[in-house]
Amino acid sequence: MAFCSRKMVLMSLRLLFVKDSLSWPRSSGHDVHCFHMMQALAKLGHEVGLLTASEPHPEAVAGLPLAFQHTYPKRGEQAVGPEPTFRWLQRKFQSYWGVDENRVRAVGQAALDMKADGVVVVGLNVLPYLGAVKDRLRVWYAADEWAWHHVSQVSAFHPRTWGEMKQALIKGIYERAYRPMLDRVWVVTDADKRAMRWVAGVRGIDVVPNGVDAEHFRPLDVPQREHSCTFWGRLDFGPNVQALEWFCGRVWPRVRAAYPNASFTVYGFSPTPAVRALVGRDGVELIPDLPDLRAAVATHQAVVFPFVSGGGIKNKFLEAAAMGKPIVCSSVALNGLRHPTESGALVASSPEDWVRALGTLWLDAAQRTTAGASVRRWVIERHSWGAAARTASEGLAKSLSAKK
Repeated sequence: MAFCSRKMVLMSLRLLFVKDSLSWPRSSGHDVHCFHMMQALAKLGHEVGLLTASEPHPEAVAGLPLAFQHTYPKRGEQAVGPEPTFRWLQRKFQSYWGVDENRVRAVGQAALDMKADGVVVVGLNVLPYLGAVKDRLRVWYAADEWAWHHVSQVSAFHPRTWGEMKQALIKGIYERAYRPMLDRVWVVTDADKRAMRWVAGVRGIDVVPNGVDAEHFRPLDVPQREHSCTFWGRLDFGPNVQALEWFCGRVWPRVRAAYPNASFTVYGFSPTPAVRALVGRDGVELIPDLPDLRAAVATHQAVVFPFVSGGGIKNKFLEAAAMGKPIVCSSVALNGLRHPTESGALVASSPEDWVRALGTLWLDAAQRTTAGASVRRWVIERHSWGAAARTASEGLAKSLSAKK
């Protein structure tokens, strides 16, 4: 490994990504950042491989120059591979997540077959898969720190959120149990890094902020619905549900009082009963499971991100920015973004702030145009997958140098 005065000269590495599924359409943040990180690392000259439970849909891997691709053995089917090495608590969590021992062996064997320099496991329940990986870098692409993720959703005044504290405790113990196996952890914000260091005790942590494909998510010139706004995301994900409940309960009645023809459209996969209870009246509409939302989003005059909980970076914020959509958001929605004050997004706190901000955009076409152009310039400059992949590569190089 060589160094120059300011930048690390990176060797080409062989990196095996392990993810239970790479879905299509990409309905989760893990699907989004796994695909784009693999693609960006390949563009830097690394060879990437993929191991999943079943063969991905062709669209899910389109554009990925995979040097290796394989699937786990079927559950119960004997796998050839190295013997896993687990401590007592690690073994308990393997059972807790229901991770098949043969899959653990299959990961170790796939790393050998690919001659991988490192294995990157993606998601939450994936750390047991590192148990049979020997003599190569072991990386967890966590994105969010999960204990903090749960704590952020707790409200003292809402008993139904108190169960999040139990989940935070379980995730914290889980992360710390697997700390000895981890050479690097990739998270998306500085706050997640601090939480991961405190909760899990991991030291080799890289902040790799999410990027966006600004060509795929580009502005579309289509007619727009007057006094309209929209939100999208997984609708069984706690922070998304809490954001919609707050917005529909506290903000939207005031918006409709000021703009009786206002409409709010929610797009997303797997809507819960709590989400369905919010729609169907007062101009609030739900359109679930839309495979490609770009054309639909383009018809709205504004995008709203009223988050009150959760960590990490909101992929939907980056997507809206790349589409050149005017954004109104809470301060929580800005978590982890690079120089968010430069984005031109309107930040609202109280319900009255939200009504004023939406009115500003709805009543002034020039303001909408300016806000959309500003946020697109910002996201192209500040959130590229290439920059994220370079940061990840530099962290891998540090760990490889330390092992020599």
